[in-house]
Amino acid sequence: MLVAFFLVAILLERSLAADLEAERDQRLLEQARGAGDWVSSTRHPNRVAGRLAQVVQSEVVIFDRDNCVVGTSVPDADPLSDGGPCTAPSEVLDARSFGRGLAERVRAGDRTHYVAIPSSDGLVVRLARSSRDIEGPLGDMRLRLAIAMVAALVLGLGLALLASRLVARPLRAMALEASRIAQGDYAPNFPELPRDEFGQLAEVLSALAKTLKTDLERIGKLELTRRDFVANVTHELRTPVAAIQGCAETLINGTLDREQQLHFMQLLHKHAQRIHALVEGLLQLSKIEAEPRSDVPHEPVEVFVVAANVVETMSAKAGARGMKLENAVPPGLSIHGDETRLEQVLENLVENAIKYGRENGAVRLAVDADDKRVVLTVSDDGPGIEAVHLPRIFERFYRIDAGRSRDRGGAGLGLAIVKHLVESMGGDISVTSENGTSFALAFPREPASSAGPASRGRKVAS
Repeated sequence: MLVAFFLVAILLERSLAADLEAERDQRLLEQARGAGDWVSSTRHPNRVAGRLAQVVQSEVVIFDRDNCVVGTSVPDADPLSDGGPCTAPSEVLDARSFGRGLAERVRAGDRTHYVAIPSSDGLVVRLARSSRDIEGPLGDMRLRLAIAMVAALVLGLGLALLASRLVARPLRAMALEASRIAQGDYAPNFPELPRDEFGQLAEVLSALAKTLKTDLERIGKLELTRRDFVANVTHELRTPVAAIQGCAETLINGTLDREQQLHFMQLLHKHAQRIHALVEGLLQLSKIEAEPRSDVPHEPVEVFVVAANVVETMSAKAGARGMKLENAVPPGLSIHGDETRLEQVLENLVENAIKYGRENGAVRLAVDADDKRVVLTVSDDGPGIEAVHLPRIFERFYRIDAGRSRDRGGAGLGLAIVKHLVESMGGDISVTSENGTSFALAFPREPASSAGPASRGRKVAS
């Protein structure tokens, strides 16, 4: 504001000074012309100069044809000629040559303006006026501008203070909410702001808080999963390790007969197999989770071929429990996935159905399809699963009946592996348990024209 005021003041002063000087020069010219007409009719130039000075309020000097002063209102500044040779100033010479003459000179420390006009009889009338008559209005203008500047500065500072407080209000609110975010409160409550930079900043802070909250929740879940994983693995290993240690100590004592030694060796082998199964399951699950989805093959897979091979593979285990395996999948129906993974999934589900289904019962593989997807089901007619267990059945190490699962060699990882395998192929898995248990696998359907190549070279069970 100060810079702007100074620039305006300088421009106004120069403009006003130029206007005043032009107006003064014009007035002097008009007065000089009138004085020239009057001088031409008189015989006493010196007396006329004094009278004209009182009328026009300016200094008056009259020069004759020899450029000598013959009349003056200011004898101290322009004395009358003494009869010797005279030298005319430039404005008098210009008046004789061009009809008028203008000049400005410093006299006694004051700028003085001169206007000369030729008259009759070879006389020249020159009027002079000091610049002090212009300095007065300019000084008044400077004073008014200074007063206006002070008033504008006071008003501007007041408005700036008010504006800064208004602008700082949303900033203070955002700073408070940002402080709450830094202290762990990830639900900021920003005031309603317009769609300007402050509003955009508030939206960014809100989005940042939500992202932080999500990330921290994810980290918390991962930490909880890690603790659960360590606890579950430790729990799973404690029993077989303790059993192996006890059997080894008993055998080392050397007090057992051959039959007892064989019994303890069988126990050692059983618990070693249990540890091996646990390690293999963890390695397999870790490998499935680490593999990018883009690396998983997605090819046409004929469901009937895979189901028939699984039925053939698991028929011996089913026969040992007097159970019947039924393949109700129609030929010619294909999904978009990976044949090896699909076979692994079906083998795991059929094996579970054989283990936990009703003895002398049946396990059935069936399919339901539409234009977009294929839903493959593996069902048994066993006692089923209580509803309370269904939401957690695909978690690692989760067992419905821990004792029974361990007796049958389960480590609680099979269904977790199944879930990851299904999802890696772009499908999903669900379970229902009413009059037996049924697992439903939903996969994207492969168009009929693309079906078939995955079944080449495969053995198909009848």
